Amino acid sequence: MAKAKHTIRIISGTHRSRRIPVLDFEGLRPTGDRVRETAFNWLQMNLQGMIILDLCAGAGALGFEAASREAKQVILIEKNIRIANQLSQISAQFEFSNCMVRNQTAESYLSKNDQLFDVVFLDPPFSLGMMQKLTDSVIPFVNINGFVYREASISEDLIKLPENWQLYRFKAMGQVKIELWKRIS
Repeated sequence: MAKAKHTIRIISGTHRSRRIPVLDFEGLRPTGDRVRETAFNWLQMNLQGMIILDLCAGAGALGFEAASREAKQVILIEKNIRIANQLSQISAQFEFSNCMVRNQTAESYLSKNDQLFDVVFLDPPFSLGMMQKLTDSVIPFVNINGFVYREASISEDLIKLPENWQLYRFKAMGQVKIELWKRIS
């Protein structure tokens, strides 16, 4: 059984400074505080009323941050049953009534999805090379004026989104690069 090797903190909102345990699983790489703070500063909006999808939830850092900032609904998708169970336990412990954890692959979830989202977080495991496939699969489910956040290894080449998307922000931070794309039509 995997054990928590460390914790990460929620930066802001109703659960500011609460700690999220991170299980010790190979490839589980939570989005760090500095990167998360940058991403949420870019969004610069009140998340109340927004529907958020954390497609490769992992440790749940992005999804729980959005829940703490009072998003209307946050859906966390995690394929590993142990990690998904941990996310469900944290959600219950923190009394996040706006969170739903689904134990399934990103592809499986999207193949049955009919919901539109205001913000989608894409932070798949770097070693699996899933970013472009997931990007292509998720963009039809983003509202006009909605956002797709992508986090990748600094060495990964990220392909641009279609013409009805605008690169809103980009930054390289240490070993990762992050992008925020906005759907304009």
